[in-house]
Amino acid sequence: MYAKLTDKEFETFREFIKKISGIHMKPEKKILIESRLAKRLRYYNLSNYSAYFDILMKDDVEQQMFIDIITTNETSFFREHHHFEFLRDHVLANARDNVRIWSAACSIGAEAYSAAFVCDEALSARHLRYEIVCSDINTEVIKTAQIGLYPEKFISQIPQKYLKKYCLKGKGKYEGHFIIDDKIKQNLLFRRLNLLEPLPSDMGQFDLIFLRNMLIYFDASEKRKIVENVSSKLKKDGYLLIGHSETLFNITNCVKQLKPTIYTK
Repeated sequence: MYAKLTDKEFETFREFIKKISGIHMKPEKKILIESRLAKRLRYYNLSNYSAYFDILMKDDVEQQMFIDIITTNETSFFREHHHFEFLRDHVLANARDNVRIWSAACSIGAEAYSAAFVCDEALSARHLRYEIVCSDINTEVIKTAQIGLYPEKFISQIPQKYLKKYCLKGKGKYEGHFIIDDKIKQNLLFRRLNLLEPLPSDMGQFDLIFLRNMLIYFDASEKRKIVENVSSKLKKDGYLLIGHSETLFNITNCVKQLKPTIYTK
């Protein structure tokens, strides 16, 4: 049985999370934080969360591990199907040159690989190339995305035509998993980014940016900063896609809405 996180300790962690990532942890997330940090207490053989916070303040490596622990979220392949239909029918169908996409909060890579499947199918016959930049604040999920190895529970989310063409069944120690084919992985680039911070100048411009299901964790001013930061990397007629539970209404005018969850510069 792990230690209980007091209200005072929770507030201390909430303030720290806000400071280093901009994320607002709602009061109902207390149990989640408690359970996710419990293993760090066991690792250090600590009896309370205050003692762990003291370690956190002195160790940069532990701070990154802390971010990794508290920002791990559920994801899925082809989440919000209409976005991938839009990518196929509007971006790729009209492409006259190589296509660049940014999965700005890529998590374990399901979103990026879903886009890659669609891109490969649509562009290879036309001899056009594509590049997908995958970024996240969480280094652990980036490692998972780079490897491209997933439990079979995700198989039902992937259309059969893509599964047969781009995924390999795991054998031996990879039994119960599947792995993304290298010919897909070679089109993806990975980097750790905090979207509240200035973006690298070498990122270039993108035809489409996925910024989905992460804005819900930030307040209005931070949403504005993130959207304007990310949108600065959109090409003139590029598209920004957000999650179905998110809106940019009264947030910023740097992009305009084409239809729900789909914006353009």
